[in-house]
Amino acid sequence: MKKIVLILVFAAVSTISFAQLTLGGHFAYNSTWLMNKQVFDEGAEMDVAASFGHYYGLIAGYYFSDNFGLEINFNSNKIEQKYSGSIDYVIGDERNNYNASTVLKTTDIPILMKFGKNSYFEFGPMFQFVNKATYTRTFDETANLGWYNDHFYTFSNEVNKAVKSDFNGIGIGVCMGFGANFNLIEDVLKLNFGMRFNYIITDLQGVNGLGLNKENTSFISDSERVNFKTNPLYGGLKLGLVYFFE
Repeated sequence: MKKIVLILVFAAVSTISFAQLTLGGHFAYNSTWLMNKQVFDEGAEMDVAASFGHYYGLIAGYYFSDNFGLEINFNSNKIEQKYSGSIDYVIGDERNNYNASTVLKTTDIPILMKFGKNSYFEFGPMFQFVNKATYTRTFDETANLGWYNDHFYTFSNEVNKAVKSDFNGIGIGVCMGFGANFNLIEDVLKLNFGMRFNYIITDLQGVNGLGLNKENTSFISDSERVNFKTNPLYGGLKLGLVYFFE
């Protein structure tokens, strides 16, 4: 029994002796997607296009040893999803083309387990809070009348239309990444370079490529409504500075 107690005490003392606080900041440039099966199934009427966003924020961490630590980030994040598509005219065989985009501004708080210090793997949950959401749409022309999902469709443009109320305010997801820390000042100030990927598991709802939400019964059928779920997915390169306190 005494040996077990001594081993536990030694382990605790060793952990405390290795403990190290870290503070810093970082910036990431990401490929961003609003994953929505209803959008993906629409064909020529609605398609996604390559989109990009970024986040920046603060880093606070605590290493219990050279091989394991915990880190929390407070990030101001921008997610954009671009769309392109075309809608039938009521008269004639031609179609009216459009381009659109949805932009989310969020606050992201990932809580990460860090495995390794100079080079590392990280994984953990993330909480996302939607602060702002806007939608923009531009048709080639706004004259005449369209036909979409067995209903008449009026062509109109939108510029930064507020659509935050169509989104759930809070999302829960996972975060995973890897990278390395390079000494700028030996074991004190380090340059962080890595890759990180983020996925929101819970449904944020929101709007599709035409700016419609799932409750729009005129253009969203019951079968489409079942597939109308929005899950942000984004990831890319990140760069930061981290200060290691002795």
